Amino acid sequence: MLFLLSLIDMHDILITALIGAFIGTSSGMLGLGGALAATPLLKIFVGLPPLLALASPLPSTLPSAISGAIVYRKLGLINYKLAKWVLVAALPMNIVGSLLTKEFFSPAVLMYFTGAFIMFVGLTFFIRGWLLKEPPDEEVRHSVGWALLTGILTGLVSGVLAIGGGIVMIPLFVKINKLKVKSAFATSLFTIAVLAIPGSITHYYLGHIHNTTMIVLMIMVVPFSYLGASLAMRLRGKTLERIFGTFMLALAIYFILTQ
Repeated sequence: MLFLLSLIDMHDILITALIGAFIGTSSGMLGLGGALAATPLLKIFVGLPPLLALASPLPSTLPSAISGAIVYRKLGLINYKLAKWVLVAALPMNIVGSLLTKEFFSPAVLMYFTGAFIMFVGLTFFIRGWLLKEPPDEEVRHSVGWALLTGILTGLVSGVLAIGGGIVMIPLFVKINKLKVKSAFATSLFTIAVLAIPGSITHYYLGHIHNTTMIVLMIMVVPFSYLGASLAMRLRGKTLERIFGTFMLALAIYFILTQ
């Protein structure tokens, strides 16, 4: 019996490791922390309860984001000025959002909200990448007001959904601040690396983190995030938008249908 339980544990660890490799690659390539994509995968293939599936991947976004950001930093693609003002608002709102998960949201609501949010962002980039022409270069907007608003939205959503926040920042960086796609990905990863810290601590304190899952994911994401960012440097911005939109849309549809 103990041997059988051990095999089951090893099976879950192997699946979790594969998920870590997948989200690490997508994180570095698409400027995401990876926690949002990991939640449905952990729930469906590992069978983690909703709150543990939601929050356990969050600590892995820190090493994942740092690993990917290193690649982008070498090419000077991180917009530190914009990231600074986003973090000013996002850090306190992240803690607020994390605390809201315990008081105001049931696990089932959080799962459906996660799926709906993934679908919205995926659809936006799917349309932009496949149906619209690539827009001309525009001057980057360094509006403090818009950066703070981005930070408020990012912090709140990242806290509630236990994610790094790239899924919120990237569309806003591209549409509002007029960053090029690769610069948006790079700035997002840098911001996620900072933002993951208070969210991880808060969710760990609330008991939403599965330790084994957290450790396996943290080990796997580092090399694969670096690999993903290196691959992104070789692709056109339009191609990255198409990959990003298609991936998120397919994940959302599958996730919602399996709830």
